[in-house]
Amino acid sequence: MRCLLIFLFFSTSFVLYAQDFDESIGPQAQAAAAMRSKRYREAEDLYRQLLQKNPESMTYKHLLSHSLLGQVRFHESDSVLRVAYQQDSLHPGTYWYWGLLAERQNQYVRAYVFFRKYIDRSKRFSEFNQSAWLHAGSSYRRKMHQEGIHALEWADMIYCYENYLQSQPADPMIPALKDFLDSARTKQPQGNEKLVWDEQ
Repeated sequence: MRCLLIFLFFSTSFVLYAQDFDESIGPQAQAAAAMRSKRYREAEDLYRQLLQKNPESMTYKHLLSHSLLGQVRFHESDSVLRVAYQQDSLHPGTYWYWGLLAERQNQYVRAYVFFRKYIDRSKRFSEFNQSAWLHAGSSYRRKMHQEGIHALEWADMIYCYENYLQSQPADPMIPALKDFLDSARTKQPQGNEKLVWDEQ
C-alpha cells in the first residue's frame, strides 16, 4: 500500500510538472510542434497571434502561409505570401513557400521557377536549403510524367538533380537518384520533341 501511495505521488507530480512545462513553452515552439503533428489549424491560430505582436515578421508570415497550405487553403496561403512579397520582394523565403504552394497544386513550371528563384536569391548566404535543387528537379520530373518536357526542361531537370547530388552526397536516396539520372540521360528529347516517360 505504501509503495502504491509513493507511486501515485510521483506520478501525480510528474503530470503536474509536465503540464507546467507545456504551459511554459512559448507560442512559437507550440506552433512548430503543432505543425510537426499536422495540427495545422492550431498552428495557424498561434502564428496569427505572433503576427499581431510582430506584424513585420517575414518568418511568421511564411509559417502562417505554410499552416494554411497544410489545410489545403491555397488561396489564403497565396494571399499571405503576396503580403510578404510586397514587404520585401527579395526575401528568398517567400519564393520557397510559393514553390511549395505551386508543388501542392501540381503547377509544375511555377514550382520550378519559384524554387530556382529561391536558389538565386539565397546564393549570397553561406547556407540555404539545398533540397530546393531536389524540389526544382522533381517539378520537371512530375511534368515529364504527366505532360512531357522539352529539351530545355530536360536539361534543367538534370542540372538541378546533379546539383543536389553534389550538395547532399550522404542522402540515402542518392543511389536511386543516380539510377534515375542514368536512365534519363538516354532519353534526351531532340528538337521539338517532348519526353513523356512514366519510368515504368
